[in-house]
Amino acid sequence: MRVRPRRITAGLYTFAIVWGLFILVPFAWLASLSIKSRLDAFADPPKLFFTPTFAAYGEVFGDPAFLRAIGNSLIVSTGAVALSLLIAVPAAYALRHIVGPLRHHTLLGILLIRMVPGMVYLLPYFVFYNKAHLMDTHIGLIIVHLIFNVPLIIWMLTPIWAAIPHDLSEAARIDGATPFQTLVMVDLPLMKGGILAASILAFIFSWNEFLFALILSRREVVTLPVAIVNFLAFEGTEWGKIAAASMFIVTPAIVFGFLVRRYMISGLTGGAVKG
Repeated sequence: MRVRPRRITAGLYTFAIVWGLFILVPFAWLASLSIKSRLDAFADPPKLFFTPTFAAYGEVFGDPAFLRAIGNSLIVSTGAVALSLLIAVPAAYALRHIVGPLRHHTLLGILLIRMVPGMVYLLPYFVFYNKAHLMDTHIGLIIVHLIFNVPLIIWMLTPIWAAIPHDLSEAARIDGATPFQTLVMVDLPLMKGGILAASILAFIFSWNEFLFALILSRREVVTLPVAIVNFLAFEGTEWGKIAAASMFIVTPAIVFGFLVRRYMISGLTGGAVKG
């Protein structure tokens, strides 16, 4: 086994520490801003030591519009993930049984759909939603999120599925299991890590999505990223409320990802397997 030189190891650790600080410093600044008073928030130079206050959190969670935005984000995010799984899991299962260039070209086409900038889809959906009365509805936002969530889940699950030995499925069929029973009882339990990892990434995208939620919603289906914009008032920007609301949006994704990090790592690693 080849031993890594100490200089390379030290360099990698140094890079990891610097990169970690680069990520954590803005988050720490946002957290401190959310518990500062208005005077401390605009102090020049910035105060490192101050008396914390949670007034901004009280104002944010005392706002009925913000509470409705929390419910809207939960409905849209969970709905988008559930519907994406219903579409992507069977699609990935079908792609597993396709061999040769056809699977490669199909996956490439799916990836191209995911890579297209959201602005390209925005105008057609805006026109269609106005005519179909889907503007400012939960189902409207859920449908538009499928453009990005379904390709992501398919791309993560297809190579993982391809790595599962076909002998297991064949043994189940010899024992009398139908293709659907084989899928539910054999394949899906082996795929739970990859499915969970893909679901987390899809949920985070829907939870943080801003562009479509801003254009395709009005008053009834305002989500959390759009609700933050309401704190940019004409009289002045309420930075404390913005920071408190941003902390609420960011923290669940971080905590949720930390709790299931083992499944995310296994799912993402499995996605690197050549299909």
